[in-house]
Amino acid sequence: MPDVLITGDIHTLSPDRALPARVGAIGVRDGAIVSWGTPGWVRAELSARVREINLPGTVLPGFTDSHVHVMWAGRRRDRCDLTGVRSLQALQQRLSDYADTHDGWIEADAAFEPVDLAERRLPNRYDLDRACPGRFVVLDRKGHDAIVSSSVLRWAGISATTPDPPGGRIQRDRTGSPTGVLVERAVALARKPRPDLETRMRWIRLGQAELLEHGITTAMDPAVALDDLTAWTRAAQEGWLRQRAVVMPLGSDEVDPLDVTAAVDAITGVDPRQLRVGPTKLFLDGGGSLGTAWRSVPWPGTDDHGNRTITLETLRRHCTAELRGRGVGVHAVGDAAVDAVLDVLEVLNWAGERPYRGTGFHIIHGYLSPGRAAMARAARLGVALSAHPALQWAFGTTLIDRLGEDEAAQANPLRAWLDAGVLVGGGSDGPGPPLPPLFGMWQARTRRVRGRDTPLGEAQAITPAEALALFTTGAAQVTGRAGHLFPGGPADLVALDVDPLTCDDDALREARVLATVVDARAAST
Repeated sequence: MPDVLITGDIHTLSPDRALPARVGAIGVRDGAIVSWGTPGWVRAELSARVREINLPGTVLPGFTDSHVHVMWAGRRRDRCDLTGVRSLQALQQRLSDYADTHDGWIEADAAFEPVDLAERRLPNRYDLDRACPGRFVVLDRKGHDAIVSSSVLRWAGISATTPDPPGGRIQRDRTGSPTGVLVERAVALARKPRPDLETRMRWIRLGQAELLEHGITTAMDPAVALDDLTAWTRAAQEGWLRQRAVVMPLGSDEVDPLDVTAAVDAITGVDPRQLRVGPTKLFLDGGGSLGTAWRSVPWPGTDDHGNRTITLETLRRHCTAELRGRGVGVHAVGDAAVDAVLDVLEVLNWAGERPYRGTGFHIIHGYLSPGRAAMARAARLGVALSAHPALQWAFGTTLIDRLGEDEAAQANPLRAWLDAGVLVGGGSDGPGPPLPPLFGMWQARTRRVRGRDTPLGEAQAITPAEALALFTTGAAQVTGRAGHLFPGGPADLVALDVDPLTCDDDALREARVLATVVDARAAST
């Protein structure tokens, strides 16, 4: 296998002042960087057989997304596309057209909010029934909630007398009849049979291909069901993973830490440079735009503090099991949920200052009114944060409707988390919110949200350097990697038509990925 000479305007992002911040070339052998400097110097360090790659524009370490549902990104290719619908009538027409050409269940990702639709409400089962009479229809609300047709409710045996499951809720009308909206753990009551292994492997392939187009060379896929680990393992064993993958096995009240350990231990024959099992994933609460995040004060106009998806005992069991293992990433949106995670970890604290630094323990989202004391405690414990600017863009106006301008402006407080000294890694939480890291950087810098001409919470904006770090060094550290170029490290690169450190905000939003390189191989151009 020949050595590789990669040339271009390469920014290493190295934190080591003894290493160069910018070079004209790197030399690669067996996928690892062995030298860097000027093209002539590096060429002299390589063997006689050299393959050359010249990268245009500004070249950076490949982007990392610390929280993106890779398999779901591929899965949406098989679903009805509801992108751009702006009314219930348009949604019904889209579903009806899809039903005319597809047998079986009709599924779609419902990334819209009530504010996006002319009727200013979400669809219910009767809307779905009119679009697709007698069909099984499921609109997926980011894996948290679902909206289903009457046929699905009957198939699942959900009626006015069905009790709410622990950690979930069946939404009902004034007569007690289910509306078709299933909240959090209630979604499992109406989940269709699992697709076969080959289908799930195809979704991984499609999802990785899409992410590579955005310059993402490493992605951490959260909430991977234990039986989906088999699909990831087969993909790695067969050698066709094109992107570095970190997968987070999903725990719950029903999935014991021993179950997770057994599933992880069963993985063999996998190159850890291509596939690694990351922290266990737990859902502690719901979402901000869904009105189900766990808050210390009730949601306005209600006496409801939000949803607790798992028990605190489950949280303690999984965290205890992974104290010296892979760590745990906890979906905690509301301030009460964030405090609960830190309470558990503080009690389990086993040694010294910042005991959890680099262990995989991290808070996921943490965007709805977290207190300054909680941020300071996270910094002291060394608990990281996986944050998702594109989410704020997607539902900022919904938060204004639910909480008012002042509180919505404080959502996703990246400035405050960074100022507190917390390691923050960027992610998209896609599919749904825009996937490109460049978009996430733009939103983190501008605090712009969908459907609004002015920034929301401008005081929480961050600098260009901090925004770039979110999707390189910050996100990589959350996933257990470095995120910068260094001798001996992987030759994972992205070439852009702008320099995100110096370009203005408008140019960043319009920027393009020119090439993506993984292991010194062009993965996308």
